[in-house]
Amino acid sequence: MQQITDQALVSRILAHDEHACAEMIGAHHAVIYRLLFHLCRDQHLAEDLVQETFASAWASLEEFRGGSSLSTWLHRIAYRKFLDLQRRKSPLVGAVREMEFEQSDDANPDPLAAAMAEENSAQLYEAVSQLESDERDVVVLHYFQGLTFVQIAEVMGVPAGTLRWRNGRGLEILRRLLQKKLEYEIE
Repeated sequence: MQQITDQALVSRILAHDEHACAEMIGAHHAVIYRLLFHLCRDQHLAEDLVQETFASAWASLEEFRGGSSLSTWLHRIAYRKFLDLQRRKSPLVGAVREMEFEQSDDANPDPLAAAMAEENSAQLYEAVSQLESDERDVVVLHYFQGLTFVQIAEVMGVPAGTLRWRNGRGLEILRRLLQKKLEYEIE
């Protein structure tokens, strides 16, 4: 059903339906931004990469055949844009940077709970950033983006079994890093 909807949306965009373009961006912008932000840890860079992703998508939209969902196709383009950037820039692109947390008073009225959640998030992101890129990318795509291993295989061009192995290895490393951090704080 999603494949039919995606193909219909693409057909409308190719027929120059401006509302279809807005629908596509509205449906996928936030999730693609979140992916790129998790990968590069830089708000402005992630925004630039989102724009590049959608520009590439528009340029090659006629090539979309519906073999995967539109979301998976856009994830693949975004991931490749990120990899291209890493090749062009210094190795510091994926390094840990100061994180910006946007807290809404309405979303979490308890200041103590908000502070604890922010600290836990910061520790998790710091631990994820310490993973090798193979493990980090799988963890981000699976847990932060909600993609299945089959979808990640399409995005990364790596067999799903290999991705499951990388995920397991990444989770084990995260467990050790977070456990070590907890033990250090208790001492």
